[in-house]
Amino acid sequence: MPGSCVASLNLLLAWGGLLLGLTACLPLAAPMPTQTAVPAPTSTPVWERPGWTLVWHDEFEGDGLDPANWTYDLGGGGWGNNELEYYTNRPENARLENGFLIIEARAERYLHRNYTSARLKTQGLHAWMYGRFEARMQLPYGQGVWPAFWLLGEDINRSGWPACGEIDVMEFIGRQPDRVYGTVHGPGYSGGAGVGSSFVFPTGTPSDDFHVYAIEWEPQEIRWYVDETQYFAVTPEDLPGKWVYDHPFFIILNLAIGGNWPGAPDETTTFPQFLRVDYVRVYQRPEMAVQGAQTLHVSDIQLQVQKNADGSWQAVALVTVVDEQGRPVEGAKVTGGWAGVILRGEREAYTDAEGVARLLSWAISRSGEETFCVSNVAHRLYTYDKSANVRNCGSVTH
Repeated sequence: MPGSCVASLNLLLAWGGLLLGLTACLPLAAPMPTQTAVPAPTSTPVWERPGWTLVWHDEFEGDGLDPANWTYDLGGGGWGNNELEYYTNRPENARLENGFLIIEARAERYLHRNYTSARLKTQGLHAWMYGRFEARMQLPYGQGVWPAFWLLGEDINRSGWPACGEIDVMEFIGRQPDRVYGTVHGPGYSGGAGVGSSFVFPTGTPSDDFHVYAIEWEPQEIRWYVDETQYFAVTPEDLPGKWVYDHPFFIILNLAIGGNWPGAPDETTTFPQFLRVDYVRVYQRPEMAVQGAQTLHVSDIQLQVQKNADGSWQAVALVTVVDEQGRPVEGAKVTGGWAGVILRGEREAYTDAEGVARLLSWAISRSGEETFCVSNVAHRLYTYDKSANVRNCGSVTH
């Protein structure tokens, strides 16, 4: 969603910054879920897609959401966009019915808010770098509704927003009932300055029936689709700022009510409103899917002292990354942070042919201990297995 990202349970993002909010206790009694009339959609498309390998999916079968796939963002406070809802994890707001995920927005007084809804994410459970991400959905309707299917950089906790990157696969605002939007947000092009386009339905609206909303994300291009029609693409050359789409992202599905962009509901808006999701699927290119099954980890962290001519010194962190067979991995992005007598220095570097990333602290003018800790290692062909790390931190004293 433009200008909105979530780093944790209560992290709220403003258009250009961060807001912190607190969730309160749930009320003692909750209303029963509204039974929804489920339309008869067309047949679910087959999983096979030429040129792609299915690597993850949720078809929303069964009695409840799979906790291995989804977690929740909870709370109100506007979510950086002056939204009006309170997100809950109640079945009244998110549940499975007849093979569909139902996200229900309700007009009800709840913890100082006038609306409730749900916001689901795969953060901390699943994230991917590159691939085809698609969801088959029927959208709600009416002034003030704002459903979205989007991706957020998993490094949000370290890098912040918009440096983490955001890919909006699909957004819809009720006051424009015949179109959906696709957008990217990054450093220098976030919020209202995000780079994107819209798809206008030639007949009907996306609230009338189910449609497939997708992106195909490659190393140097992202393409947007409605059903099988491509309507937008972006490359590094199209952006006024840095291309930050070279690391894993996680999925978010939500139904907001109100906000800066869609505006508030009015007397024409009826409740409850429903976002119905038939499935969410992630595909990757066959060679990437095979490589992605391999893991890498940190096999060593060594810190050395580099003395400078002015009498100061710097800590040099040498981080070695190998695959599961112990072979050096070139081109892995190592991210981390400094602690000790100085807290600043290089926070990311790429491994060379020997699998070693070199990171340098800022100059230090006094004696003491300096430590570097690895927070993440990313490579488009590997999965980072932190549990296999020999260690996560290294130190040196001078």
